[in-house]
Amino acid sequence: MRIAVTGATGFVGGALLQVLLEHGCDIRVLARDPSRAPNTKGVTSVIGDISDAHALTELAAQAEAFIHLAGVTFPRDDGDYERVNVEGAARAAMAAARAGAKFVHASSMSAREPAVSPYAGSKRRSETAIAGASGDNRWIALRLPAIYGPGDHATLPYFKLIKAGFALEPATAVPARASLLYARDAARALYEAASGPLNGAVFEVGDDTANGREWREIGQILAGVMSKRARRLRIPRSPIAMFHNISKTLANLRGAAPAVRTGQVNEFFHPDWAARDNLFGPAADWAPQTPLEEGFAKTVLWYQDNALL
Repeated sequence: MRIAVTGATGFVGGALLQVLLEHGCDIRVLARDPSRAPNTKGVTSVIGDISDAHALTELAAQAEAFIHLAGVTFPRDDGDYERVNVEGAARAAMAAARAGAKFVHASSMSAREPAVSPYAGSKRRSETAIAGASGDNRWIALRLPAIYGPGDHATLPYFKLIKAGFALEPATAVPARASLLYARDAARALYEAASGPLNGAVFEVGDDTANGREWREIGQILAGVMSKRARRLRIPRSPIAMFHNISKTLANLRGAAPAVRTGQVNEFFHPDWAARDNLFGPAADWAPQTPLEEGFAKTVLWYQDNALL
């Protein structure tokens, strides 16, 4: 297959390229920065970004599928959510429609609860936007859960806390649950969505459990992998909110990119991010191949090899 990809230079994008290359795909990627464009046999780069209609048209030309991963999670300005996550997704879907390429949109489990945060709201609106922009063209949206694995820096602080002997979790009235998916399994789901017959629907992507996992279990598994005894700490909302506010203020004063986003505290304290609605796995005959313990072990090894943990 010839497959167009946006967001290929990101964490999940790297795993996706590996999966596509293993399937013998002819890949074209969109790259804003020529110096970060993949230099790999079988991968052709188109220089531009998702605001560039000409670049998107070139990217989609003669493609059989178009996988859209590009998005913003920690913007300097919350207005970027609309510009990038919604308008950018619609623009990419229109380019795919003009080329007749099936459009695969990487959404987020947070789209289930759009009022939780500006990010969650933008991901829900992106689903509506790509459906409208696709017209009669084939499309599918996957609500991906929390993703981890080698190359991920977003989950590194949690791994460091476990190493230090602390297993933090939100102090919610009902124990919070979440689905966690290894990056390569997420990439496989995206490939199956691109190459399979499913069309015109939004699916949630689960992990190797039927109902996700409680934070307590997640901490216990990771502590076991790291041969650590981690003390369980149920943290109330107020100190987490204070930490986030201070982090955002300091980032603004330094002119740096924020490490936290507006509404992220609401996301953290939402009790249910487990995939269960219109599941992709049964519909596509797809299943994760990496149990959480194995995935954690591979991730820990990568962090250690790169002197991060």
